[in-house]
Amino acid sequence: MEKELIQLVKELNQIEYETNVMLTEEFSTLLDETLTTKQALFLSLLQSHGPLQTFELAKLMGTSASAVSQLVGRLEQEGFIKRSISKKDRREIIIELDTRGHDYFQKQEEIELAIINKYYSQLPKGELLQLKEIFMKLHAIVSNAQKNSD
Repeated sequence: MEKELIQLVKELNQIEYETNVMLTEEFSTLLDETLTTKQALFLSLLQSHGPLQTFELAKLMGTSASAVSQLVGRLEQEGFIKRSISKKDRREIIIELDTRGHDYFQKQEEIELAIINKYYSQLPKGELLQLKEIFMKLHAIVSNAQKNSD
């Protein structure tokens, strides 16, 4: 592999990492810091997919139903999610976002808009479109490679 390419990619990764650290430090006080990465992923799945059953969440997370049950217990206790019995089948438990979970994503949206207004708005639209195109190409390359390796 070409040394210049390796150095360039390492520099890109370092710049991205440092930028993310700076943004995290600036905006972290606005988000709930008590959530672990796994809990945040769990909430994101509920936010994007809507109400789900435990086995569906386990499948999406690539983990066991018992691990999901532990997450459910903690997040429910903290008011991020709620459980309810399915009206279609009373044996099924449905898990969905509760008030604190909705608040979490509202704050995320506010932070994202603040970052856009404060930083991304300083870049020309053409450069943002180029950046998007580059990220889309990289995403497609990684996605295709992973599909082919399965």
